[in-house]
Amino acid sequence: MLTLGVVALLVVATNAFALLFLLPSLHIWLWLPHVRDRGPGARLGLVAAGLLGPFILVGSFMFRFGLGFDAPWYLAELVAINFVSIVAFALVLAWLAGAAQLTAIAAGRYTPYPSAAERPPRGPLRNTVRAVALGVRARRRTAAEEREAAEL
Repeated sequence: MLTLGVVALLVVATNAFALLFLLPSLHIWLWLPHVRDRGPGARLGLVAAGLLGPFILVGSFMFRFGLGFDAPWYLAELVAINFVSIVAFALVLAWLAGAAQLTAIAAGRYTPYPSAAERPPRGPLRNTVRAVALGVRARRRTAAEEREAAEL
């Protein structure tokens, strides 16, 4: 939510009218902690309702200009030919990253990395990669120690 708030402030700084598409998501997603006890359908419904603002923009291109499902590609072309600034594109990507995080939380798929006791044992491939990485690290360490000894 903090990331989305920062994105909203940056959108206001660049183009205050574009905030119209982000405000629905910010206001609706504030309710996500309040529906924590309900089922995943209610949480995912709130996330989907928050996506309404950007879908209105894309839907406008889809129906008004008759682009259909090519509208996202058309918007990407507008960025490519520099009709839409790269700053606006970066802000959209930051908003999408925040939306993806909230979607993962709402779906119950956002968990911390398991501790060493909870992870399964390493297989042969992971053991091989670990041995190679530790060997390279040891060789670099001995080479650095040899250089230091030569400098003295």
